[in-house]
Amino acid sequence: MLLTHSFALRRLCRPHPLAVASTAALLCLAGAARAEVVAAAPLPAVTVTATLTEQDARTAPASVTVITAQDLAERNAADLLDAVRGAPGITLSARQVGGRKTLALRGLEGKHTLTLIDGRRISASDDVIGHSDYQYGWLPISAIERVEIIRGPMSALYGSEALGGVVNIISKKPKDRWIGSVGVTGSHAVGSDGASEAGTSIFAAGPLTDRLRMSVNAEYAHRDAVPEKEDPRYSEIEGRKPHSLGLNAEFDLAPGHVLEAGVTDGKEQRFYDDVSGAKPYFNRYDLDRRQTHVGWRGEVGGWKTQLRAYRSEFSVRNSRTNGVAPTRPQDMTDDVVDGHASTRFGSHQFTVGGEWRNEELVNAGLTTGSDDVTHKALFVQDEFALGKNLIATLGLRADHHGIFGSELSPRAYLVWEAGSALVVKSGFGHAFKAPTLKQISPNYVGAEGPHTFMGNADIKPETSNSFEIGADWQVSPAWSLRATAFHTEVKDLITYRLLQQIGPRRIYQYDNVDAARIQGLEAGFTWAITPQLAWNTDATLLRTRDKTTGKRLSDRPSTSVASHLAWRVAGWDARLGLQYTGSQDSSGYRLPAYTLWNASVGRAWKLNATQSLNLRAGLENMGDVRLAEKSPNFGYAEQGRRVFVTARLDF
Repeated sequence: MLLTHSFALRRLCRPHPLAVASTAALLCLAGAARAEVVAAAPLPAVTVTATLTEQDARTAPASVTVITAQDLAERNAADLLDAVRGAPGITLSARQVGGRKTLALRGLEGKHTLTLIDGRRISASDDVIGHSDYQYGWLPISAIERVEIIRGPMSALYGSEALGGVVNIISKKPKDRWIGSVGVTGSHAVGSDGASEAGTSIFAAGPLTDRLRMSVNAEYAHRDAVPEKEDPRYSEIEGRKPHSLGLNAEFDLAPGHVLEAGVTDGKEQRFYDDVSGAKPYFNRYDLDRRQTHVGWRGEVGGWKTQLRAYRSEFSVRNSRTNGVAPTRPQDMTDDVVDGHASTRFGSHQFTVGGEWRNEELVNAGLTTGSDDVTHKALFVQDEFALGKNLIATLGLRADHHGIFGSELSPRAYLVWEAGSALVVKSGFGHAFKAPTLKQISPNYVGAEGPHTFMGNADIKPETSNSFEIGADWQVSPAWSLRATAFHTEVKDLITYRLLQQIGPRRIYQYDNVDAARIQGLEAGFTWAITPQLAWNTDATLLRTRDKTTGKRLSDRPSTSVASHLAWRVAGWDARLGLQYTGSQDSSGYRLPAYTLWNASVGRAWKLNATQSLNLRAGLENMGDVRLAEKSPNFGYAEQGRRVFVTARLDF
């Protein structure tokens, strides 16, 4: 959708009790002089994650990356991890099983990144279930409107897990008219480590009555496992079979008041071949994910308000052949009630809210078979002008954990629009991550594998203090430059210490022992070489240190780069891109750098006033890079060379 710049400015400058004062003031001041002479342009990227109110991502008080539905289609993303790869600050961490990997944000592991669906938490399975990467498949790509990545600590708004930042998946919402899409995709291996894959998806949304709207999405896919070349008894990359169904509805209770409810239900099989002793066996994990929610949003006396309740459920069941014992069943449940309200007081945009959450884990390693803990929180945020071009955001959240106690998370941020083309940002934030129920429960004993892990009631939360400063400079209509430097001090990292050894079995207890320093630079540019050809590049430089040993932190590449050329003309578009991962240390080994090249071409046809057909074909990992051949110490694997084809009918 296109909107003239002058109209957008008039809309933002119009007095409105629910408008975000800081963003409106900055945009109005910067653009008023040139509003009437700028031609039609796409709407700017927006974020709701940075402050809980909709803002221009460029001037929001945070380091923000927004990945649109069009970006997802061009990347041929299969899940959330595919969707965010290549974004500034994001690198990969090994999970050591079946090629699995998780994202790391600004050098902090996946467990330090909070993942949300429309602002609702999902169960953080990667930190509770060993060697898992199960948190990336909660919502099918076909149901995603955009993905907002907030880099840097965000516990001041969201509480635990937000040390590295927040990834918020914004789903497609019901519209005032029926829209939808049907898509199919397939890929075929043309290299050593590629896996054949096929899938289909559907999305539809629209009105049922004048006051009731609904949306539905469904997905089914299958990807084969890839055997290891050196020993085919092992799978180098596990197979997957996900399918999901989602339903959402909105009902207008009264003007300005909307009731919403929905359910997302997903099941997935993971499978691979493995060996126990001399026994080869087939290993299968059955995953169940479900999130149900109900909420109300409305406007009351100049306050924009939201209140909701939701439940996230995740379970995993393992089965193995050839008489090999399976791992324990595990079930995680989060019940949450939260809400917030926002209004303007003069030049202040004021937001206040709270959250109640009960977290439960069912696991046979707990003496009673299960354990739970309640989290409670209150937060407040104020956005206000310090001058005509300078906006401050102050936030504070108080969390209380039923076992370890309380934690305060402050945040302070400044945004200075130095001119119509230059935005400078700087901020400080404190963040924390609460221990998992396994780690903090004194009665937990995990003894499935060769070693035993015990809980610790005295364990403290992991905490971080982080500072950043950055700038976004629109050099010319064709050129833009961006860079952000950050410094993070992390303490009380949760790991485990050896208590004793009985024969070959080692007995560990979770404890706070580590501290770390992470420094980095995110830099990038966008260059419209011609009206049809654009070049976009983002690089992340990391310098890390374990303050206990003085060594670099494991599995953090010192340099990562994502770059692509995009060409669009007459309904056609082509994309050539690379992802470079620099050298890194991993468990005492030095892993070499590697580069993945990808290319694709697409075409869109307008069939009639409401229907269009989109086709895309491409080649992934063009160089057929195989990490195991570069080093046997890589803890994850990349798909080999694959050709893919996708088709989507929009209506």
